[in-house]
Amino acid sequence: MTSVPRLPDLRFAEIRPLPPRLPAGASRPAAGGSSEWVLGRCWLWCGNRCTWVLWLGSASTAGHYAQFYVCEPCLARLHHTIIDYAEAMRDAPTDATGFKVPLYIAPEDPPRPEPINYRRPGTRTRRPRTALGRLWHRLITGRERPLGPVA
Repeated sequence: MTSVPRLPDLRFAEIRPLPPRLPAGASRPAAGGSSEWVLGRCWLWCGNRCTWVLWLGSASTAGHYAQFYVCEPCLARLHHTIIDYAEAMRDAPTDATGFKVPLYIAPEDPPRPEPINYRRPGTRTRRPRTALGRLWHRLITGRERPLGPVA
């Protein structure tokens, strides 16, 4: 039989490990749930390791919901992805009517008016921090054409 991984038993530990701190400038999750670091499993990229995790809120899908917890490295990665998205939207190209071209579109959205106006070559943009940020950067610089509605 294989052993089942368990949470560490800290009831009798003389020196308890301290939970991590939030990234500089990050705010605590909204009231209504626990916003303190607790021991448990991370839901994101680290492979669900058992560590200190922070409650980010409730997640729901198809009629089910659960409390969403994330560890410090995954929280930092999520934080950087959000910054990359905000910067990509700030630097997004515009369509022929002058509106910013969104990074996400619904299949029923009408086609974008051509042409798409990208920023001038040589215009400085901040280097993306994450893999998803690098994909968005290719879209906003014109190195990859945005997808139109699926026919």
